[in-house]
Amino acid sequence: MKSLFDEITLGKIEVQNRLVRSATFEYGADQEGRYGQKMYDIYENLAKGGVGLIITGMVGVDENARVTPFMVKTYDGTFTVELQKLTELVHRYGSKMVVQIAHCGVKVQKTDAGLPPVAASKLPDKDYRELSIKDIQLLIDSFVTAATRCKDAGADGIQIHASHGYLLSQFLSPVFNKRTDEYGGSIERRAKIVFDVYDAVRAAVGGHYPIWFKINSSDLEENGLTFEECQWVCERLADMGVDAIEVSGGISISPESAPARQVQGEQDEGYFYRQAGQIAEKCKTDIISVGGYRTPELLEKKLNEGEVKAISLCRPFICEPDLANRWQSGNLAKAQCISCSKCFSPGELSCKVFPQ
Repeated sequence: MKSLFDEITLGKIEVQNRLVRSATFEYGADQEGRYGQKMYDIYENLAKGGVGLIITGMVGVDENARVTPFMVKTYDGTFTVELQKLTELVHRYGSKMVVQIAHCGVKVQKTDAGLPPVAASKLPDKDYRELSIKDIQLLIDSFVTAATRCKDAGADGIQIHASHGYLLSQFLSPVFNKRTDEYGGSIERRAKIVFDVYDAVRAAVGGHYPIWFKINSSDLEENGLTFEECQWVCERLADMGVDAIEVSGGISISPESAPARQVQGEQDEGYFYRQAGQIAEKCKTDIISVGGYRTPELLEKKLNEGEVKAISLCRPFICEPDLANRWQSGNLAKAQCISCSKCFSPGELSCKVFPQ
């Protein structure tokens, strides 16, 4: 019988419970893309609040990667030292930390050099730069460098972001990927960049360092990535040695494909659980389910329905950073979060309904 507060090994990492803070973009970097006090405060509150593991907000792997100037640069000279400080802060309270490394692709408004954003393929009437084969190799190298710096800083692992319509997700999706070379067409080809990134990162960090992925169960758009394609990619990644996969959904190009949904009752919770559960049955790796969880009894029920190993939450931890401690203390009232998503106001991450 699984409990939320079992001590487990999740994706090769020893954690104090099955609760994961899903990657949440903090708007916490300074104008230079560096960690600052605002970021340290966010993570200290989460760690003190008792969450087993924190997946950081996405950090940019190269100068074309960042969706906003307030996104951390892994390629800044101070990154390793500042991440080490953040990691030590989280560890002080018994939590663990995985760094989400990402490239935002066409979601980037302006690159560091002021050039148009890069894309999996050129689309009509869009000012994108299609990545050449040489560019793709440079991109892979950037993921390797970012992962190596995270390891050097003492982070417990990395999560490669391949969901929600960011660049690796764009390669996986037929909505964005119209390439006719080895990186486009069938799912085997569209997923090649994901496998290439994993292989290169694994070679650089070694066989024991935890590498996780986040992937869409489907794009939730017509002619997008399907669940069957997602399942094939996850099975292949598991066979290659990926340590954990967080199963999400939505390519974020319309209200219908937004990953964050309204949760008005228990019937709305765990909206990607079915897909995560099916993948967990087939994959030889740890599967994490995300998607609108609010009620602790429901979380435990879902954990015990199948092979999903942990549950990740985003908005509830913005509203209540100490949610894990509250539940563990015996106060099992569901999370305060009302799913309004006002917390994602540009430039600031904070609950606007229940301010701290």
